[in-house]
Amino acid sequence: MKQILPAIFASTWKRKEAKVYLSFALFPVVYFVASFFGESNFMQISVDKGYQISNIVFLDIMLNSVDGSILPTLAIYFLTISVFRKEIDTHTLFLYRDLSRYKVFFSKYFSIIGVVSLFYSLFAIVSTIVYYTRVVHLPIASLSFFGSDSEIIFSTIVSIWGLFAKDVLSIGIAACLCLYCKTGATMATAVVATLTMLITSIIGGPMGLLFPNGYSSLAANGFFQATLAFLGALGVTALYSIIFLKIGMHKFNRLEF
Repeated sequence: MKQILPAIFASTWKRKEAKVYLSFALFPVVYFVASFFGESNFMQISVDKGYQISNIVFLDIMLNSVDGSILPTLAIYFLTISVFRKEIDTHTLFLYRDLSRYKVFFSKYFSIIGVVSLFYSLFAIVSTIVYYTRVVHLPIASLSFFGSDSEIIFSTIVSIWGLFAKDVLSIGIAACLCLYCKTGATMATAVVATLTMLITSIIGGPMGLLFPNGYSSLAANGFFQATLAFLGALGVTALYSIIFLKIGMHKFNRLEF
């Protein structure tokens, strides 16, 4: 698989759907601009009196804000559909006829995960730049990268990890669905699945643990609880992903090249 993964990744990240998705990494710039609006309530961060946010907390706030719009997640679905479905619709799968279908399928899958990883890296860089060029000059911010409260640090890290894991799960769902359904049906399911994951994380409790983005509240009670929350999000993502990828691989193996 390592022989074809670089080529498929290069093809994946050059797609227009990938460029649209990666453009959301500039979201912190919106806050940078909004912070000059004075008394406007647009994109303003409210904190308890005396509390100052660190860089990593600011990153978490920005990620949750853009994720709450569900637009980046829908962009992931569009990208996944493009990578897995386009060659079926254009009848160009014969280009892979001499390659293992297993290797082709998972090279596509991991190439999209690579794009998502690139997105989070770019988002973190942009967020850090905005934080240290603008946010630190506001009364809500400290100069600290991580902060001094370990409970907040742990819950923030698990929150960011949960969002990343949710996006990885979305890739698996989309890869499976687009092989069985047309684009419209896949995207309709994407909206329902994304809203469900968002709502259950807000509700919290046992229902919040159904998806990887609902574990951050468990991480605020020390390192041990944070580790369990991290592993819980990982386990849920792995379980669902294995199921969807196995179903998707079953269909991909039976496609006529």
